[in-house]
Formats: sequence, C-alpha cells, structure tokens
Amino acid sequence: MQQSQIVHPQSNRVKAYLLTLLSSLIYGGNVIAGRLIAGHVPPFTLSAIRAVLALIILLPLAWPQMKTAPKPNKSEFLQLIVVSLLGITVPYVSLLLGLQHTTGTNASVIFATLPAVTNTLLFLLYKLKPSRFQVLGMITSFLGLVIVFTQGSLLHLLTFKLGRGELFLFLNVLCIGLFNLMGQNIMKKFSSLVTSVYALISASIMLIPVGAWQLRSSGWNVSMSDWLIIMYMGFLAAGVAFFLNLYGINKIGSSKVSILNNMQHVFSVTLSVIILNESLALYHWIGLTLVVSGVVLSLSKLSKKGTPYLIRQRQKA
Repeated sequence: MQQSQIVHPQSNRVKAYLLTLLSSLIYGGNVIAGRLIAGHVPPFTLSAIRAVLALIILLPLAWPQMKTAPKPNKSEFLQLIVVSLLGITVPYVSLLLGLQHTTGTNASVIFATLPAVTNTLLFLLYKLKPSRFQVLGMITSFLGLVIVFTQGSLLHLLTFKLGRGELFLFLNVLCIGLFNLMGQNIMKKFSSLVTSVYALISASIMLIPVGAWQLRSSGWNVSMSDWLIIMYMGFLAAGVAFFLNLYGINKIGSSKVSILNNMQHVFSVTLSVIILNESLALYHWIGLTLVVSGVVLSLSKLSKKGTPYLIRQRQKA
C-alpha cells in the first residue's frame, strides 16, 4: 500500500510531462497553421472562432464535472475572468498586433524569454528562487533559440530593435507568465478541464462581438483547406493544447511548464521541414541541440523551494 502511494504521484508527474510536451507539439503546429492562414481571415474573427471551436470540443468533456463541481463564488468568478484575459484574450490580440509591426525572428526571440519571465514572477510574487540547474538550463535554451532565430548571425542580433510590435509581444509573454501563475491558483478548487471551459466561455464573450464587427467590415474568402487549418487552430491548439498546458501547470508547476514550452520552437522547426519542405542548416542543429539540452538540464535537478507544486505538497502534508 505504501509503495502505491509513492508511485502514483510520480506516475502523475511523468504523465504531466508527456502531456505538456504534447501541448508544445500542438502549439508548434499552430505556428505553421498561422503562417498558412495569414491574411485569409481577419485576426479578431479568427480568435473568436478558435475560442468557440475550443468550447465545442471541451464543454461536453467538462460538463459532467461542471454539474458536480462547486459553483465559483464572486471572487473566483473574477479570477476566472482574469485567467481568461491573461491566457486567451490578451495573448491572442497582442500576438496579432505585434506581428503586424515586427518580424517573425524578433517575435521568436521575445517568446524565448517566457521561462525567465515566469521564474522572475515566481520570485517577485512568491519569493521562490529557481535552482542553479534551472537558471543554467534557461540560459542554454535561450542561447539555442537565439541561434536558430537569428540564423547564427551576429548581425541579425545587433539589428534587433525594440518598437511597438516588440512591446505588444512582450505584453504577450508577460500575460502568459501571469496566466501560468493565476491558473495554478484557481486550479486548487477547479479541475484543469473545468478551468479551461470557464476561461474559454469568458474569452468567447469578449471576442465574438469584436470578431463579428471585423468580419462585417473586412469580409473573408475561406477555402476548404483554410477551414481545415482553422479547425486545427481551434479544436487542437485553442482547445486540447490549452487544456493540456493547464493540466501540466496544475501537476508539475508553472516554472517547469514554461521551460517545456521552449520545445514548441523545436517542434515548429521540425514541422516546417516536414510540412513546408524547409531545410535545416548547421545553425538549426546547433541551436536545437542547445534548446533540448537546456530543457533537460532545467528539469534534471530541482530546487527544494523552487516551485508552487512543492509548496502545495507541503501544505497538504
């Protein structure tokens, strides 16, 4: 009996790592889908459709839990709205606005700062310091991503400019970092699935009016293949991947999830080779090797005080 009590939490953590990696794989594919659909659908309309499609797939799964789960009180309801704003609405909008005013390379470098931003927020809000291995792993992964996104050119790095687009993307990263922490707090009462549905309902309410207005003013021309891409971005990326990411945050903590999220870029590059027939240069191999090494290093030895997950375990004890 004692052995099963020890193995079960470990098994859950392994499951959480694997599902978080699956989430990163889906998000990596979402980058490819975004490239293919760009310019075909108004951005706010696409965001609203994604939220609705995600609800279609997750609501039936969550409904049995929602009927038996306690109803959110006023404070928790406000928290769920904030989680929706930070995890869905603002990231969608800031990403679209940012990419209108900057390059994909600049965007990718900014997104690579997510683990550092998340751990900084953990320190500022919870006084939790990352371990030396985590810091070294974050630096290694960040250097690897910079090599990939700048094509191994120092000139590309030196020409990086901070403008309006970059500020929107930094807002995107900051919101996701805060979402990782707030999502973890609200899931002390609600399951990952129920939290996902509440957040998507709130996001849909906010996005549908703006998306409908933009569709009416600009129109669209969508083919059958475009609809397949939209369904991928809605059902899988906004729905399944969003839920899996929350599940990972709930089980292993926001710090580790933000580190594993760097694998999105590895999967994105790999899928670009497979789907878009892009070729890998030497700098790709060097950069991706550093990213994977950094992720493994970050997770190899964890600080005893480094994650909210461990705090929850001590509180339960």
